[in-house]
Amino acid sequence: MKPRKITYIVHRWIGLVISLQLLAWSVGGLIFSVLDINEVRGHNDAVRQGFVPIDQETIHALPVAVQDALGLYTPGEIASVNLVDRGLGAFWEVRNRESELLVRLYPLGEESGMITPEQAQFIAMNDFIPEAEVQRVELIEDNPPGEYRGGALPVYRVDLAHPKNPHIYVDAMTGRINARRNDAWRTFDFFWMLHIMDYKERSDFNHPLLIIASIFAVAASGTGIALWGWRLIPKFFSNRKRTKSIQNTTAP
Repeated sequence: MKPRKITYIVHRWIGLVISLQLLAWSVGGLIFSVLDINEVRGHNDAVRQGFVPIDQETIHALPVAVQDALGLYTPGEIASVNLVDRGLGAFWEVRNRESELLVRLYPLGEESGMITPEQAQFIAMNDFIPEAEVQRVELIEDNPPGEYRGGALPVYRVDLAHPKNPHIYVDAMTGRINARRNDAWRTFDFFWMLHIMDYKERSDFNHPLLIIASIFAVAASGTGIALWGWRLIPKFFSNRKRTKSIQNTTAP
């Protein structure tokens, strides 16, 4: 058999095998794009409840100075009071039912403001394991970059000098690390954008463009497999008839 013929046969069979997986991927993509993720996770049928407000008895058990600071808020507005150390020492974090920060207090009850750029740098450096130097610390209060879309503001972006080009986003109110970005994340994010075909927000995979593309992909894979069948089945029966004809001809 000629090499060209062998290559053609190998190509056809590999195409058939991989088309089955492509069909599975395409059908899966179609299902993902049609189903509402909130429905899948059960959110649409769940009772939406925030944190239960802290009762006055619990608040009265806190240090007096902290109680005085919390007295500025109406009863039922406070849902959590936690003593947290995010790398700058212990602070009280007071939050409402939606887990939004109301105020951050020193241990003795004095209100603290935003953390400083130096503190944000300190937190980022302690978080990043490889050796690196700080290139820039920037406070972002609006219009965050695409790699931090949807993140809480205000936030410090700490850029580190390292081959991975890391950006560490430190919450300007609490010192919490909200996000870590590097070249691997940016590459993944780019191809995720291509995969779900959401070229703006890169998060919505329930939109018409993706559904239509998925339908075409399913149709292309399905028709390709069907063409294989329509081509092979007649050959199969033709070969069987030829074999029987030969047997009948050669029979004594």
